[in-house]
Amino acid sequence: MRKSLALILSAGLLLSLAACSGSPAAPDCSTATPSGDSSEAITATGDLGADPAATFPFPLVAEQAERSVLIPGSGDLVGPGSTVVANYTVYDGETGAAAGAPQSTALVVADSLPDGLRNGLLCTSAGERVAIVLPNDQATAIFSGATGSVVMVFDITSTFPRAATGADQPAQAGFPSVVHDSNGRPGITIVSGDTPTDAKSALLKKGEGTVVAKGDSIIVQSLAVSYATPDKVVSSTWEDGTPKLWAMSDTPSTGSSSTTPPGITPFLVGQTVGSEVLVVLPDASGGSATAYVVDILGILPTASN
Repeated sequence: MRKSLALILSAGLLLSLAACSGSPAAPDCSTATPSGDSSEAITATGDLGADPAATFPFPLVAEQAERSVLIPGSGDLVGPGSTVVANYTVYDGETGAAAGAPQSTALVVADSLPDGLRNGLLCTSAGERVAIVLPNDQATAIFSGATGSVVMVFDITSTFPRAATGADQPAQAGFPSVVHDSNGRPGITIVSGDTPTDAKSALLKKGEGTVVAKGDSIIVQSLAVSYATPDKVVSSTWEDGTPKLWAMSDTPSTGSSSTTPPGITPFLVGQTVGSEVLVVLPDASGGSATAYVVDILGILPTASN
């Protein structure tokens, strides 16, 4: 009854890597899914990150979503819009059977998820094992063929905040204006004038996290606006609802989750996690320049590191 859970990173990459991220403000946990009799009946004896070997009395029937922490985590709490990297195992509430081996995923804690799952991941933290029970009406939104309640056991590997968490830096002359809403989402204003012909960057927020190195893969939020059409957004992870994985290499690969803009890597290598960087890149063929606002949320080192 398994259905894909909106992956943003390749499973093989997630299974093997540790992560570094900045420190966001503590979220409001008042809407987090509460525990209940069903979730409290679940036990799991497997090692964290391996098959949890969860058991519970069945049939397990939940009228509403429930969540129980089986192994407490540490570090920053997951807030709305955060990305959670985890291994998860699905169990049929009617039979107690696992619906397959543990899977690796990265989920954005967003409204696109069923309420019980979204709020079940809210206020979790890295190193935590959490059991979430979804009633059938929410389970069928994710898993085809679910005929009853579904149990999901998540082992949370790492978490990334919604937006850059660094300290604001003084504005620099000669760059577009950038403003933010209350959630940290940026907007770019490009004034009329000559189109830049040289690549350049300005630090908007200074993070206190790990320094980005060449060869790293970074989790980013990004916004791009062209000087040719400054009233239109070229691309935005904020609009897409999914952060991206960018490879910091001279010839970055591209794909559904990795679309590193050519020429941007030198301006991000050496920056710190939690930083926000404004990068202006002229078109290599002599066309219009593009302004990028990049929030560096975290680092996934390459497997060779």
